[in-house]
Amino acid sequence: MKKEKLFFATILMTVLLLLNAGTAFASTLEGRLDGIHGDTISGWAWDTSSPDSSVDVRIVVKKQGTSEIVKDILVTANQYRDDLASNGKGNGNHGFSVTINWAELDQTVPYILEAYIGTMPLNTLTWHNGQTGNFLPLGTFKTTAYCPCHICSEGWGRQTSTGALATANHTIAVDPRVIPYGSKVMINGIIYTAEDRGGGVKGNHIDIYFNTHGETQQYGIRGVEAFLVS
Repeated sequence: MKKEKLFFATILMTVLLLLNAGTAFASTLEGRLDGIHGDTISGWAWDTSSPDSSVDVRIVVKKQGTSEIVKDILVTANQYRDDLASNGKGNGNHGFSVTINWAELDQTVPYILEAYIGTMPLNTLTWHNGQTGNFLPLGTFKTTAYCPCHICSEGWGRQTSTGALATANHTIAVDPRVIPYGSKVMINGIIYTAEDRGGGVKGNHIDIYFNTHGETQQYGIRGVEAFLVS
């Protein structure tokens, strides 16, 4: 019995040592996606156990919601950056940059950018129509349109229920029980602010402000995917 206990204890210690060794190895890899500026994605990555060598970084761009991969790029982190050198990141030759032609992609949906050194994930970024942030899917909403004319606003004109003046490409009327006032909501690539409400706007219904009645008639009624922006 003692021999069996000793045998299992030895096996357990070996497994723990291997796990610790694996953790130590993984912890030597560091990196980050710094940001997106125009069409350029930048970041850095290195192996602390081999500070003068370069590592490869895989960048994956996915549609948010469907996780469909639209870009899959492998880049070597070998660009010199003063900030990396001054912060003790090896010899400083651990930066990378990747150019993506965003105009080729559907502009009405957000994209998730993931980065990996081997199988180790780095941080993620969210991009939509030139902006970075977090885009939370709210679901499908019925959208209609209104303007400052008497028919649409019932005499309120550009005055909203929050006190702000309604502005095209900015103001939406919502049910505040569903979307709180002040929320930023992306619809068809445009980020609006929930500043108003209407008597007929209830539940998953958003009324979009336009300058003229002709524009509201042209817009009609549409079902769209809405995203909360934070």
